[in-house]
Amino acid sequence: MNQISPKTLVLTSILAVTCASLVHGIELRDAGTVVDTTVIDTDYGVQIQPVEAAIPFKNFRYPFVDDQENVLFIGNDPFCYTPAIKGNGIYRSYAADGRVESLVIQDDPAPDDGRPMGAILGLRTDFRSYVFHRGGDSGTGIYGSFSGGPLVTIAGLKTVAPGIGVKFSWFWYADVCGDLVVFNGSPQTHGDWINGLYLYDHGRKKLSCLLDTNRAIPAAGGIRLGDISPQPRLDKSWLLFAASSYTDAAGDQVLKKGYFGWQVTEGEDPEKMFSLDRLKVLAPMGMEIPESGGLPLTSGSNLMSDGGLIAVAAGSTANGTRVGIPKWQAICIRTTDGVWHNPVDTNTLNPILNDGSYFTGFNKWVGVDDGKVIFRAYGQNYEALYVYDVAAEALYFVADTRLMIHDKQVASFETSGHPLVGNRLAMMLYFTDGTAGEYLATLPKLTTKIVRHAHAAALPR
Repeated sequence: MNQISPKTLVLTSILAVTCASLVHGIELRDAGTVVDTTVIDTDYGVQIQPVEAAIPFKNFRYPFVDDQENVLFIGNDPFCYTPAIKGNGIYRSYAADGRVESLVIQDDPAPDDGRPMGAILGLRTDFRSYVFHRGGDSGTGIYGSFSGGPLVTIAGLKTVAPGIGVKFSWFWYADVCGDLVVFNGSPQTHGDWINGLYLYDHGRKKLSCLLDTNRAIPAAGGIRLGDISPQPRLDKSWLLFAASSYTDAAGDQVLKKGYFGWQVTEGEDPEKMFSLDRLKVLAPMGMEIPESGGLPLTSGSNLMSDGGLIAVAAGSTANGTRVGIPKWQAICIRTTDGVWHNPVDTNTLNPILNDGSYFTGFNKWVGVDDGKVIFRAYGQNYEALYVYDVAAEALYFVADTRLMIHDKQVASFETSGHPLVGNRLAMMLYFTDGTAGEYLATLPKLTTKIVRHAHAAALPR
């Protein structure tokens, strides 16, 4: 493994917040954010043998933090740099001693074809295992490591898609929970793409097809589904995805989106647990978004969940186009009673700026941890990071682009699906000078307790 010299830096930020009440009785609170730990930044260099000089990092993505405050992330993600550049890989920072090491980098040989791994992106982890997407937008495979074991091929271009009988031609992204991996993949037959969701059971070394665009889905009224989530979600409670009608997806009209999922029962046979007759409709296609004035659900595929709580940045393109940012957005949350809620949307006045402006949108990636939803809100030339405590109906302001770190102006933020442990938040900051870094912040005013027990020790050291 490639070692990176440890570096320690303590940062503090002073945030002023006017705590005014939001609509619907939601209370606004200051999280009291103190950015106190640098995990890694673009001043670091990664040592790739046999190169003698350290290669500077250009960017970082997906900071996942475990209950020991170790952080798993991608360095030099090729989503921002195409093709992948030196240093692209998955890294882990150890809180105990500041070490940062690589788990897999772009020059490592792939286990199936022996060629350099190349572009590594789309990291997901349950802190026991991790999975990622290999290749550019089209992808050449899904790979991962289970319980600290060697890198394995979950599916690649040599893999025959079960139920279709031909090899995969295209991959989107994956998620992992224990020995199970769900991913979006597409074989091609006679020039036609057959997109679907696939399940890999590492314990049984078995790959199966959950559903594809050729099959009628009973839960959806016997229709075929299309526009299936590029990034499905799998945790101990749910396997989740979004989809539209396959017929609608083939046309040019605005799509009506729906949310679907299987409930997960620990120890149950996956083939029975994820059978089509047990698929549930969590939000019917075109569902009226709560407190939207009747707008239909037409966008939002990146569902996130934890402990049965589900959240997504949803939107409506009614009277608009089917591409780009929807005209209206909301952070939609499904509580364990099956009810959808809308705590903030683009009809909400920006509570921090207090200048009469509204939120203009939300980033498509949200995080969910311990009953809280972490999201990024946009304004005109503005971005802010918030934590919403669902049970307390309290919105915590974390930071915005007025934040200065060591005389550097923050330009934007990024978090992962699981960035929060207790009152410690992992986040990536982009600065206006083009530099970036992964940081840990303490949110001392965030009332919380740790209930998620990550298996950090299982990841290779």
